Amino acid sequence: MFVAGYQFQVLTPLFTVHWGLQNKKSRPAWRERQNNVNRKYFEVFKREVFARYHKDPLRMLLPKKSPKQQHGPGVAGPGVAAVGAGVGAGEKH
Repeated sequence: MFVAGYQFQVLTPLFTVHWGLQNKKSRPAWRERQNNVNRKYFEVFKREVFARYHKDPLRMLLPKKSPKQQHGPGVAGPGVAAVGAGVGAGEKH
């Protein structure tokens, strides 16, 4: 929806914090297998969104950076919740 031009606003702080963050070691094995399958689905989804809208404003199609490069300025680090366009009321402009 963001790529299609919707703008999002978080309606309440309830949606900006998630207390149930897990670390990889505490997850059951089935959950990691599920995450790996979901990552593959997401790669296909990203290409489909780009094909439809011809936009990649979040640069999701760029090659992945190494973990050392990911925590630059403006990037949320471990344990930091970044507010994004995931939850809220959308209005297309």
